[in-house]
Amino acid sequence: MANFFSASQEEQQEILLTLWNKFRYLIIAALISVVLFILGRDYFVDSSNEKDLLTATLYQNYLESDGRGNGEKLLELYPNSIYADFVRLNEAKKSFQIGDKDKAISLLEKVLDNNSSNNQFNPLHASAQIRLAKIYLENEKYDSVLMVLDSSEDLTSTMYELKGDAENGLKEYQSARMSYMLALQNSTNQASRALINMKISDLEGEVLE
Repeated sequence: MANFFSASQEEQQEILLTLWNKFRYLIIAALISVVLFILGRDYFVDSSNEKDLLTATLYQNYLESDGRGNGEKLLELYPNSIYADFVRLNEAKKSFQIGDKDKAISLLEKVLDNNSSNNQFNPLHASAQIRLAKIYLENEKYDSVLMVLDSSEDLTSTMYELKGDAENGLKEYQSARMSYMLALQNSTNQASRALINMKISDLEGEVLE
């Protein structure tokens, strides 16, 4: 490089010509790759923005109309989008309220599947876990409650409380006490803390050392 800058203009042109003849195909390929990368990036960004706008609009229309049409369209066109999972959570609530628990469970399990790959705390995943655990708890399927909640490392106060309820239902009183204590540690709501303390006091059959 030092020889290049110290050479005369004519010598520099000869060096550049030699480099061009030797590496012209590589240079052309590199330039094409750069252009394709820029075009592809811009297309991806534009497509993503357009998709986000469309899914957000469909979800807004779904909320405002309170109808199934826009929700079903969103689930059909963009089944893996975050807005599709919002629709599933809402439809699961409606299904549970009218007594269709099987459909509610199916919708919640789909939300869990869509959000299970992220190791960090995911509010959508947690919300689906809590709702699913409550359905199983109401049906006294205590093992199913524990299976749903034990799939996560980070549990909220509500999750620990539900876990304690299931363990209490299985007569695993010591485990229930531990879950309730963890629920207390993670709760900042005074009403919730009072309820959890009542549950601890009401535990039966626990052998205290």
